[in-house]
Amino acid sequence: MPAIRSLVGLGLLWLVMVARQLVFYKYASVNTRPAFEYPQALTELTDKTAIDPNFAVIELNEVATAVTVLSVGSSTQPAKLQLLALRDADHRPSQWRPGTRLGPLPLLDGEYPADVTHVVIWPDGIAAQDTHANAPRLGRLSSFLRQKVGAYVTFEPLFQPDMRERLEQLRGQFRGVELSMSSQPPVDENRGAFQMLLPAVHGQRAPSVGVRLGMGRYGPRDRYLDSPTEEAIFKIAEHAYDQVDTLIVRGRNRVTGKTDVVNFLGERLHVEVDIAARSDVPALPEETLAFREIDVAYRDFLAQDMFEKAIVAQAMRTR
Repeated sequence: MPAIRSLVGLGLLWLVMVARQLVFYKYASVNTRPAFEYPQALTELTDKTAIDPNFAVIELNEVATAVTVLSVGSSTQPAKLQLLALRDADHRPSQWRPGTRLGPLPLLDGEYPADVTHVVIWPDGIAAQDTHANAPRLGRLSSFLRQKVGAYVTFEPLFQPDMRERLEQLRGQFRGVELSMSSQPPVDENRGAFQMLLPAVHGQRAPSVGVRLGMGRYGPRDRYLDSPTEEAIFKIAEHAYDQVDTLIVRGRNRVTGKTDVVNFLGERLHVEVDIAARSDVPALPEETLAFREIDVAYRDFLAQDMFEKAIVAQAMRTR
């Protein structure tokens, strides 16, 4: 993490800062299910966790997730929580020092190595999280709330307003795609899209996979990815965005005639920030400062009317 030096009074103070990307979403209730009311859902979660702390943890398909509710919010106030991706004892990191063999990281019973993201949910249908390389995505929060308290909600990332126009200008003329993900393709309705782009890893288990498909620099300039591949790209972008680490397409822009590159994750509505780290855990931001930065970014976007101008994932389909 980058260290930033700051002058305080007459002394010299070194502050350790952690870089975070504050990403914004639009959330909604699920059709045919009761309306999602986050104060109710989080109050139930808080009450049940108070009785049994283990209720805050869920393990599904070798993936463990936990939620710490810091504020349940209300109809006028946002909710604040921490979403944690946990690793059990069998998947914990190893420890090593020169002259010794690798060994397991010591853990007491009930302890987990954890990666955390701070999440805010506002009454107006907007949510946000601070993301980093190992941050759990909000799809895990959806699954957690559904399994634990029967609350159904979807989180759709918001994209820059010009995303639709740029994709329309590339449609039918994609020349390459780069895709990577830190887990295997899901066994659901989106699996076929992943198989289209990641056929070599179908059926295998690996911690991360990636692929680059393209026409090549030296081939004819009028050759493009076929329609099924293009449709797979859009399906992943629309429905499985929280399962990928990279999704970049390049193609010929119909308007300019030049090559254009669209980085789907980079086009999300977001803000880059540095947040002062906890003194006892330098890899983590101070939680009060993390929530403050998220609130500042939210108010800035609200003042610019960006939540109205931004587009959601499904709107990326341009025909």
